[in-house]
Amino acid sequence: MNMDAHRYNGFDWLRGVAILFIVTLHLSVGTTPSWSRISIFGAQSGVAVFAAISGFLLAVLIDKSSGGSVWSLVAHRARRLLPPYLKWTAFYLAALSFMDWRFGVPHGYLANFSPRFLATAVLRGAAEIHLWFVPSLFIASIALVAVDKVLRGPLRSAWTYLVCGAAIGLAGSCAGTNFSNHDVRLFGWVMLGMGLSRIVRRPDLSDVLRRTRRCAAVAILPALAASVWAKDTAWWPAADVVFTLLLLLAFSGPAFPGSRVAAFLSRTSLTVYYSHVFVSRALSIALRSAHPEPLDMVESLSLWMGVWLVALAFAALCDSPLLPWRKPARKENAPGGGTEESREAK
Repeated sequence: MNMDAHRYNGFDWLRGVAILFIVTLHLSVGTTPSWSRISIFGAQSGVAVFAAISGFLLAVLIDKSSGGSVWSLVAHRARRLLPPYLKWTAFYLAALSFMDWRFGVPHGYLANFSPRFLATAVLRGAAEIHLWFVPSLFIASIALVAVDKVLRGPLRSAWTYLVCGAAIGLAGSCAGTNFSNHDVRLFGWVMLGMGLSRIVRRPDLSDVLRRTRRCAAVAILPALAASVWAKDTAWWPAADVVFTLLLLLAFSGPAFPGSRVAAFLSRTSLTVYYSHVFVSRALSIALRSAHPEPLDMVESLSLWMGVWLVALAFAALCDSPLLPWRKPARKENAPGGGTEESREAK
């Protein structure tokens, strides 16, 4: 079976789960230590999954446009990533400046506004804690596109990308459990996803991969438990690599049927990612005024679910293909048929 000829429906579900992981991180302030521990693990796993999926699909795009130039691929990634990122950066700069002025949110935006601050906010995603992901992903993508065009022979093999990506991801994680090396780690996850993509799309390995995916699906929950157990140990980076690989391998198969719910979660995941921190801060301000004490576990879970649902509802207004007033994606005559969005997810 030609793996390039089908849509990776499993990734729709995986994106929906990964965004739930990421939402947990930005709700850890002022909550119980147990929730903070869960949130750090969830956020790191969610970021790894998003980056690896991006690398997986980037390899599909590169292989499909093998005759294209580096600049055409870079332009494609820029059109996909940069316009929403710049809009949300401007939104957070304005919204958090207002919140700092009105409610005393400790960001210091009004005191620190300067050309240097604005440049850092745009180039490094410093406008808010979670925006670093997009410029880092864009830089990693264009770097790997350029590297892929230069490498030849065994250096360009799928196994080279898989091993090097895992090694770089481990190197970025071994220095500690915080996000000080997130750029290195993200580069490794994207590279790992590219290597896995080129392995699972090999027709000669279809039978082996079918059995391997079944084993990976069974091993996901034990790997998740191992990652949680190893969170504060030296084994955590390796456990995280194994967990991410198992997720991508299990969800990359053709067995997942198409689902409107999964497609909805996938399509809205980026807007949920952009908006959830603002929703969290707004709800936390309202909650602090009525409940100044630190939140217990039940209250933390309630806030987490509320933030996700509000962000999801907002994303539905912006992105949902299910809404009747949203214009359908533009169709193009191209090999493989379908819309531009559907071909991008193949």
